[in-house]
Amino acid sequence: MFDTMRKYLWVIKAISKLRLSTQKEVITNFLTAEKKYVPDNTKADVSDILKCALCPNMCRFDCPVLQATKSETYSPAGKARIAYFLEMGRFTSDDAVDLMYACAGCSACQRWCPFNFSVEDLLTGVRKDIIGKGLVPSALMSLKENLVKNHTIYEGGTTSLGLTPRKADILYFAGCTTLNKTRKVADATLKILEKAGINFTALPEEWCCGAPLSILGFDKDFKKFAKHNTKMFKEEGYKTIVCSCPECAYIFKEVYPLIGLKMDADIVHTSQFLLTLVKEGKITLKERKEECVYHDPCALARRLHIYEEPRALLKYIPGLTLNEAQFTKEETRCCGMGGILNVTNPEISLSITKTRSSELQKASPCVVTACPTCEVAFKRVDNYEVLDISELVLKFLEE
Repeated sequence: MFDTMRKYLWVIKAISKLRLSTQKEVITNFLTAEKKYVPDNTKADVSDILKCALCPNMCRFDCPVLQATKSETYSPAGKARIAYFLEMGRFTSDDAVDLMYACAGCSACQRWCPFNFSVEDLLTGVRKDIIGKGLVPSALMSLKENLVKNHTIYEGGTTSLGLTPRKADILYFAGCTTLNKTRKVADATLKILEKAGINFTALPEEWCCGAPLSILGFDKDFKKFAKHNTKMFKEEGYKTIVCSCPECAYIFKEVYPLIGLKMDADIVHTSQFLLTLVKEGKITLKERKEECVYHDPCALARRLHIYEEPRALLKYIPGLTLNEAQFTKEETRCCGMGGILNVTNPEISLSITKTRSSELQKASPCVVTACPTCEVAFKRVDNYEVLDISELVLKFLEE
């Protein structure tokens, strides 16, 4: 009996935080399962999920969700094991389905994976199958329906900067969160572009880049948004699209081409564009004694590999002392609001935010980031200064 228990210890650990009834269902079905390990007709790549499930879980120490929950159920391999049981049809309990959304989408796991897997990518396939089975949590269905209807993730939110469109080669694309939660970031960026004499424009209505739809597995709706945006960009003939949101930049640059939609424009993040303006002498930064710590957003640092440019921009500011946190660049730590985790698992999300916030405050009382979502995340936990890199640059232009 002891030997049998030890043999299946990995299963027991994986399901330890599920309901007792679900645990019994898993164990019963697992022990009596037929010898077929990969099901047919799934959206998910079950073969890759199985590799992740059977892995010794080397990435676990870098998973923010696991560190927040202290439960192996929430580890990358733990989620893969539950995902495997779901795909095999062993159970369909609500708590197991909910677990498929307990991911920050930070890609920290991918840095350590011998297969180069991102657990979020694996789970996205599972979420597509969850949609097919009609098991999507109601809160996420509501989010999707609002997004499809209003073209922004925020209910009752705006999709416009309110600028009069004009012919220009450069488009500033703010993104949903910048428009609705950190409008000062957009305002700062617009003022800098105007001071630099840049001929730019903005869309009369911005449609979301579609990232939430892609993450949640709503393929059909995501493609609708992607086709709309690509068509709009091409018809206007933009040569450069400047994004405040790293997620938007990543989706435009890396994900649209995966579904056959090639972008003609050069996609750049604001930190890259502002650095170019400084180097070309189009904006001059005044000296001022201040210090800050820079937080690398996951999408910017890990997916787009942009972490030197923001630092170079900050180093151009005379009198600014740039401190570094313990975990930086591609080894950054998640802000807690990636992967829509604040919607699917708000308590876990907040715990992750508090941990990263504490790390940053040890380096400086002023935190500078380059992602509107990160700024929103940090501002919800502590009363300290959090600025987008555009806001900081404007600060040194105006004084």
